Amino acid sequence: MTTKHAFHGEIDHFVLAAPNLDRACAEFERATGVAPIAGGAHPGRGTHNALVAFDDSAYLEIIAPDPAQAVTGMSAPMAKLAAPTLMHWAIRSRGLEALAGRLREMGWTPTPVNRMSRTPPGGTRLEWELFGLHRHHFGGLAPFFIDWLNSPRPPSTSPRVGALTQVELSADDPVAIRNLVALLGVAVKVSAGSPGLAISFASPRGEIRFEGANPRGFTLGD
Repeated sequence: MTTKHAFHGEIDHFVLAAPNLDRACAEFERATGVAPIAGGAHPGRGTHNALVAFDDSAYLEIIAPDPAQAVTGMSAPMAKLAAPTLMHWAIRSRGLEALAGRLREMGWTPTPVNRMSRTPPGGTRLEWELFGLHRHHFGGLAPFFIDWLNSPRPPSTSPRVGALTQVELSADDPVAIRNLVALLGVAVKVSAGSPGLAISFASPRGEIRFEGANPRGFTLGD
């Protein structure tokens, strides 16, 4: 399958799920020398996060169950993780409805575009729109899509760790993922193999790599 043209998309962020946010942030700081900043809670979803920026405007979201909220279908699996693991990634783009239509033409099934919000500690309310892809077998290998509207993006107020040096996806059906990456126009290495998501990045204490085998992704639709 070939694409008609490439959308203007950029890697927005990667989601690193952990069973406990404080421990995950402490481990990240020990490994890199950079302390993530608290991002805030996701009301009704049972999670909260912390953030750290890469040099190229992408960022890492460390997400974990929020003990101040009830357990949800999103937070429960995170509590069972043995260690922080990559679970999903996001593409930033304007015109999400048009992008969803193009993906539908390619055979993907987009979820509805939803409006979301969160208020960082001591900060102003952030609002964004997003949609995901569902009814497929790729889990978190298939990204979700976000438009930050008029809100400042999290990297603008997050500590910087270093340059994002590589993004790798492996899939049992790499052609479908390669076509998706080609449409989006992002620099991602796609190979055949057991499903996995991996990133490498520079830090004050050397190169760091995070991986996620069979990344489950967010459940944005059924």
